[in-house]
Amino acid sequence: MALTKVLARDWVFEVEDETGTFVPVGGIETFEFSGGKTDADTTDFNSDGWAEHIPTLRSRTLTVNGFRLEDEATGERDPGQELIDELASKTGAEGLGNFKLTSPGGTLYEFKGSVEPAGFGGGHTDVTSWGATITVSGKVEVTKGTGL
Repeated sequence: MALTKVLARDWVFEVEDETGTFVPVGGIETFEFSGGKTDADTTDFNSDGWAEHIPTLRSRTLTVNGFRLEDEATGERDPGQELIDELASKTGAEGLGNFKLTSPGGTLYEFKGSVEPAGFGGGHTDVTSWGATITVSGKVEVTKGTGL
């Protein structure tokens, strides 16, 4: 086995459209898939002065940041960015989308989530920014890969 460092730029992020097709999201410059947890304190007199706990909740978020992609002649947007922006304006069950994040080695992370859009903009000499935070709803399904 030859383990190597994985380039962040080689990951693929996709969102599902209304036909059930997964569409790549373009223009991403950085991403971070992070987690959190909530613990129940189980410390008692038998804990010998050491704190004890049981994890009761796990959470995950995916934050993507990059550049807004748009055809200046037609206004047509990157299809993946546009789908994410559309999800960001929906509520209830309609506000949950299906997402995939795939490593260069083919490990697949599939999840359902809601979108919080990042602000977009820039200065006089900047490229317009674009981004979003996807809050995972439920468990992330992980399938080990064999390469892309």
